[in-house]
Amino acid sequence: MRQVNPILLSQMKNDSLAIQQLGSPILACQGMFVPRGLEDYRFLIKSCPRPIITNDDPVQVQYPGGHTGIVAGPPKDWYTGTLQLLETEAGHGQLFADYVVANGGMIDCDYYDGHVASFTRAYELENCAIRFEMAEFDTESRSQVMIISCPIDFNFYGNFASIGGNGTVLPGQRGVAGVEGLINRVQSVVSAAQSATNLARSATNVARQIGSLFG
Repeated sequence: MRQVNPILLSQMKNDSLAIQQLGSPILACQGMFVPRGLEDYRFLIKSCPRPIITNDDPVQVQYPGGHTGIVAGPPKDWYTGTLQLLETEAGHGQLFADYVVANGGMIDCDYYDGHVASFTRAYELENCAIRFEMAEFDTESRSQVMIISCPIDFNFYGNFASIGGNGTVLPGQRGVAGVEGLINRVQSVVSAAQSATNLARSATNVARQIGSLFG
């Protein structure tokens, strides 16, 4: 018995070529969440929300005759998620919490698809309100590191940049609002030209002298 609509090899070839034009799928691990002012802490963030623009929930409108209409909600600018932070012997999770509290409970962050020195997209996360939940000590957890869960709320307005491998903006992207400042921060992250400007940062420098991932 023959198939009514057989799949032809020529169709599979065309689909394969079309798929390749879309680019390679991005792995879940190919991303970095970078707090501004504490760029090195990106190595300690195990997981985080990856921002994507969307609309708020639609609104139902009741019309005479029993008809229900739908009105799309406005673009959403407030998002929520969870960070997972690896704790170290030097207490970097504690220092990160001190830093956030010292800055009024809110900091700005950036998210990168890829590495900060070579990425395809970068996203601005503004007014990140990060809270810290207590980690758990467990005498039987010999094969697990200590994780600090951090609920996070932030503003995201959908601004993005396409960046080449050398850190330059790809053609046609300079007109996007907010990109120029974001590119400047990218260069700062790559060059690691950060200075201590408050008590929390000074505490971080002390921790690095005690022992950290980079010392």
